[in-house]
Amino acid sequence: MTPSASPEPERRARALDVALVLWPSFLAACAASLLFFAVVDPALLRDAGPRLFAGLDREAGYALGFIFFWGVGALASALSVYLIRTERSAAGRTGPGAP
Repeated sequence: MTPSASPEPERRARALDVALVLWPSFLAACAASLLFFAVVDPALLRDAGPRLFAGLDREAGYALGFIFFWGVGALASALSVYLIRTERSAAGRTGPGAP
């Protein structure tokens, strides 16, 4: 196998993309949870929410909120990484001065 056909650079690029998505979204979820739950009590959300959440305790509410914020942050980060990666490949194909 030749060095250019090695899957190692592609695997490293994929791992970098995963890290670029998960780490900033984790930090954003930490900040969002801190700010949101400083104002809102998860027990009030349980009482006002659907019956599906009727049996949740306060700690589970914090955990679900954090997972929700992490998911939203991961979606935003993944979209950013996707747009950056496709912009670079599109720029290489069109060349300077192309519309």
